[in-house]
Formats: sequence, structure tokens, C-alpha cells
Amino acid sequence: MQIKLLGVRGTLPVHGPEFSCFGGATSCVLVRAGGETIILDAGTGLSGRAWERFFPEKHFTLLISHAHVDHLMGFPVFPPLFDPTVTCDIYLKSREGRSAQAQLETLMSPPLWPVTTGSMGAALTFHDVPPFFRVGPVAVETMESRHPGGSTIYKLSLDGVSVVYATDFEPESGAPGDILDFCDFARGCSLLLLDAQYTQEEYAHTRGFGHSTIPRSLALARTSGARQTIFIHHDPKRTDAQLLDLEASVRAQSDSITFGREGKEVFL
Repeated sequence: MQIKLLGVRGTLPVHGPEFSCFGGATSCVLVRAGGETIILDAGTGLSGRAWERFFPEKHFTLLISHAHVDHLMGFPVFPPLFDPTVTCDIYLKSREGRSAQAQLETLMSPPLWPVTTGSMGAALTFHDVPPFFRVGPVAVETMESRHPGGSTIYKLSLDGVSVVYATDFEPESGAPGDILDFCDFARGCSLLLLDAQYTQEEYAHTRGFGHSTIPRSLALARTSGARQTIFIHHDPKRTDAQLLDLEASVRAQSDSITFGREGKEVFL
């Protein structure tokens, strides 16, 4: 598997020299495996790039964790979706009585946006998210996250290699069983991409927002036995200097954990 982090910022995009190291684009991860191109989430990391240079595929699959706007901001302007020779399978769990297509069309409808999904050009096929499915030879397992309105955690596996994508996940607010279920789901994965937006001190004021703390995510990474962990969904206020300090404190406890940087590639 080839994994490229295109956006690791949470809540809203940011820009400026103090965010240049870790990046300011919101959630988006590109995965290439078994001849398939899979994109996890459609934040602003999906937009503003020379896609024709490193995205020649005419078919890809988009796995969306949930329809909060920071995870969809890049979708309406993603160039391949305007190419009539492109086909795309989109997975998004039905929520609050709305299908995957209905959720996206809520965003992409007047007066919020002038271009609807039906007029984008590419052939789009929308799917609800089952517990298990395949994208070509890639096995995809899913579980529900504890997050306001719900969110989907994805696990992609191929030939003994696996990546777990667990953004927008608040384990501390749930029952102990939720944590055990997640650790079983992620057990021994090759790469764990894990929400770690808040410090423990911040969590006193952000409980219920739907995001994990750095200490809790450190414990989850250890308990699940993930071979490598990258913390993602960085708080938009967090500068490079602050993230570097937090990363150093985490790496002093575990050298298998780093903080996600926009543009980072991992080969499994």
C-alpha cells in the first residue's frame, strides 16, 4: 500500500507560515493498493492540486467518514469529478434518514452551491456503508465511531497489510466496551491514522465535541498493537511549534507514533 496524507487538519482549514510544517488542509488521505485508488474523506486536502500530474486514474473510490463540512469541503471542486471519462464509487453511511447522495446534495444545492452532483460530469455511484465490502482486492471493514451525528472508522486490508483510518473519534466519552471494540478492530494494523485533536487540559472544555485526546490516543495505539501510528485531525489553532513540542513528548513515550504532516507518504 502507498498512503499519502493530503490533509491532516481538523474542523477548518488554516494557512500561514506558522502552519507550513504540518499543513492547514482538512481531512483527506490517498491510498493506492492492489491497483485501486481509494480516497479517505474529501476535505480541502482534495482540492488545489495538479491532479492530472499524479492522479491519472479514470476510476477511484471515495470513502467518507461522515458529512461534516470540514470532511467535504474539497468535494465540490475536485477536478476529476468534472471529467466525463471518470467513474467514482462514493461510500457514505446513511444518517438521519438521508442517503449518501442526499447528504452530499444538501451541501451541493442552491443557494449553498451552484453545481449539483448530477451535473459534475463524472459518473458517480453512491453507496451506503456496510460492515464489510471490497474495493477490488482490498478488503474494507467498518465500525461506528463515537462522534456527534456519527462517523465511520475504516480498515483497509490487502495481503497482510492494513491501515485503519479513525478520525473524529471520542473514546473518552464512551463506555469501556467502546475502547475495547476499537482496539480489537485495529489490532495489529500496519498503520493507524488516529484522531488526537486535544490535550488533556483542553478536554475539560471540549468533552462531547467528538475528538480524542493525545494521552488517550497514545494509550489506544499501544493497546491495539498498531505497528505505526500517525496522529491526525490537528486542532486548527495548533501551530507548528506547538505540534512539534507535543510530538516530542509523545515520541519520548513511544517511537512508533508521529504527528501527521500534509504531503507525508507511507509505504507498507
